[in-house]
Amino acid sequence: MHQHIFTQPIVSEIKQPTLLTLRLLDSVSDLLVLSAMSNPLIEFVISQVNTTEATLIVRHQPFISLVYEHCQAVAEKYDQVRLIGQGSRLYPMMGIAPRVCIEQLRKGLSLNIQADQNVYFSLDKNARFELISLEQDLRILSEPHALVMAKAILGRKFDYDEPSSMLAVHISELEQVRRDLRDYLKGESGKIHPGVSTELLKLDHLLQNKHQWLLRTYHQSLERSSLGRSSNEQMSSIEQLQRKLDCFELLAPQDVSDMVNKLSDDEI
Repeated sequence: MHQHIFTQPIVSEIKQPTLLTLRLLDSVSDLLVLSAMSNPLIEFVISQVNTTEATLIVRHQPFISLVYEHCQAVAEKYDQVRLIGQGSRLYPMMGIAPRVCIEQLRKGLSLNIQADQNVYFSLDKNARFELISLEQDLRILSEPHALVMAKAILGRKFDYDEPSSMLAVHISELEQVRRDLRDYLKGESGKIHPGVSTELLKLDHLLQNKHQWLLRTYHQSLERSSLGRSSNEQMSSIEQLQRKLDCFELLAPQDVSDMVNKLSDDEI
């Protein structure tokens, strides 16, 4: 499982409290990361434990870099405790916008690892990710992933004032979820309950409406520099200039007005 997305296994030795920082490579685009957010980012399996030393077998997605640093601070609270032969996977939290997770990975996600007969993992309290033990990783056994993602993205509130680059990421995510939804319906045709099929079609329709609204907002953000400005701002500026010109014409001496009119006629 997940063989197609992980790097080759890496053996890592933990000899004292260690801070592991996961960070996206600079050359990786947000759209590439978006397509992989439904999979675990990294997987740990405990190979050996000897008092305060431990050996881990680590696999991770190739667009993530790993930096190990020794730290003196000992975590007060642990998210998971693992024994020899057990393991954990790191997933983005369900219902969290991929944009938030991607930004956190850009800045660096910290994971504290300690060994004391067992191996302890703890995430930063502000992390938008979660550790799931291998034996309890039931994400692939829950309701169809396409259905889960469709519900999650419909329940998310988008910020339509975001820059066009982030709107493009949201649009791509919506298109990807709709494509997965249609592929699931096509592949499972005649195998799923009619009620589930009807629910999937309703979700697809709602996703289409949200996609159209995002697309419209995206095009508006490209046509004008700020969404706070109206699309007829240029016409308003021309009308304002015309009013100023009328005022100048009323206040200016007659000879000045005649001179301006003559110059304008000569240029034409």
